[in-house]
Amino acid sequence: MDAREDLPKISVETEQDWRRLQRNISTAFLDRLDLELESQSVSQDRESFMPHINQFLDTLFAITRPNLRINGRTTEEPYDADEEMEPFDEALDRHIWSLSDQRLKWDREIGSRRRTRPTEVEALVQGVYTQHHGVDMDIDANQESCLPGLDGTCGG
Repeated sequence: MDAREDLPKISVETEQDWRRLQRNISTAFLDRLDLELESQSVSQDRESFMPHINQFLDTLFAITRPNLRINGRTTEEPYDADEEMEPFDEALDRHIWSLSDQRLKWDREIGSRRRTRPTEVEALVQGVYTQHHGVDMDIDANQESCLPGLDGTCGG
């Protein structure tokens, strides 16, 4: 089994980007709630929904967190804010995984050929040997049937 995740993670550049996404999702969710409450003419009930909405959003973001990569690091890894890190290169990461997959493919191909080529070579050598042996037998038969005369020509 390879070390890469079966499902790709959500990638963001910085923790601030992740917080901005959370704010955008929360704002969109609350705007949608306001729209629904207005259409049903029940705008005073918004405050009664707020604890449930906040709990839902907190659960949503908690569930999302393990599927998130910030600057190439999974969020399960401890992150030291003081530690200076260079930006993660997502394209380079995909290229490296592609090369790794290609290497595994070639390793399988080479392994397969190492199992099948020796028998193919053996059959080829055996065929050449049989053909060569047949030609030798024909030459021997021709030499025995043809005894040279005094002038060096065959019989006759």
